[in-house]
Amino acid sequence: MELDGGLKTDRIMLEVALALLPAIAASVLVFGPWVLVGLSTAVIASLVAEAVFFQSVRILQDYSALVTGLLIALALPPTTPIYISVLAAVCAIGLGKKSYGGLGKNIFNPAMLGYAIVLVSFPFDIGTWDATTGATSLDKISHRFGATLQEIASDPAFGSFGATGFEWVNVFAGAGGLFLIYRKIIGWRLPMATLIGLCLPAVLAYDGGSSASFGSPLMHCFSGGTMLAAFFIVTDPVTSPSSVRGQWLFGLIVGALIFVIRAWGSYPDGIAFSVLLANALVPLLDRKHSVKTVSDR
Repeated sequence: MELDGGLKTDRIMLEVALALLPAIAASVLVFGPWVLVGLSTAVIASLVAEAVFFQSVRILQDYSALVTGLLIALALPPTTPIYISVLAAVCAIGLGKKSYGGLGKNIFNPAMLGYAIVLVSFPFDIGTWDATTGATSLDKISHRFGATLQEIASDPAFGSFGATGFEWVNVFAGAGGLFLIYRKIIGWRLPMATLIGLCLPAVLAYDGGSSASFGSPLMHCFSGGTMLAAFFIVTDPVTSPSSVRGQWLFGLIVGALIFVIRAWGSYPDGIAFSVLLANALVPLLDRKHSVKTVSDR
């Protein structure tokens, strides 16, 4: 199978997996070796589910299940119970791929579908976590009960420029994403549009840190799974638009929805829901803006 640009799926997936290694290494260094347990669990569960659902081990040769497992592992908190990681992987492969007929036919990003299912099913175990305090910086901002950002800035959940620990995972995920752009595996429009879509409302809503502020744009960029979403999830060639204007609109929609959910939603980070909602709009975006397509993903 080949995706846009004539690149074979196995090459694309292997390079994506390679680009994820810096973020994985950063996560292990920041959160400890338990990260590797969650990573192994999600990857093995994805591979087994792929082989079982498609009744063939040959299908594993495109490495898409490997990438799905890696993305799920990085999206989930490092201390996620093993059964949740397994369930996320099985749902990603079974509902995200098999139910649509396999890779290239799926409407929704499989990793985000699996992640969203367990996030809704186990919100306490997933939605409000970090390695230090038990609550993420995004959750602290959403539930600060009238305190200013300055008053909660000393909380261990806040790092130097983002969320404690997650800021460095985001830095290295961004570096891996730039590597993929350099290798022409992905294009620059989708990541750029996503970050603009997130940062623009964050700038407009940021008043310096009053009790009504939702956090600085810098904090939003380096908290949660922002860079993972911008470079590795939004850029999925199967579930994102192929037209230039469609890609810009898609990224802007995802970024804006992430901010909206972070600011007013019930979940601290809205990446999975934002991506899935935007995935549903892809046929419309490509139909309305199909005059010019891109070949430099």
